[in-house]
Amino acid sequence: MLVGELEITTVTRPAVAHVVRVSVAGDLDAATVPRLRAALADVVARRPARLELDLARVTFCSSGAIAELRTAERAMPGRLVITDARRPVRRLLELCNLTESFGLAVS
Repeated sequence: MLVGELEITTVTRPAVAHVVRVSVAGDLDAATVPRLRAALADVVARRPARLELDLARVTFCSSGAIAELRTAERAMPGRLVITDARRPVRRLLELCNLTESFGLAVS
């Protein structure tokens, strides 16, 4: 993956009603946040009961990305949960006091 590239994969889990899992890989910065915004808006429009966001392969996360996560969380009819994140992203969420809000256990 090149610098500035972002990979977003969305999977609807048919075995679990109304759960959508979004996996993100790469940098979440000013260049890529619009793609994240569009992907999250698409999922939120489906009105799932739960949105699982896997950030394990995110290498950088800007404050703009955090703002988009909060926007998606507020628009969700159900719960937005971050299922995994690398230490730098986890630390940013901790500093913003958002780990509990996103259901991410503090490591």
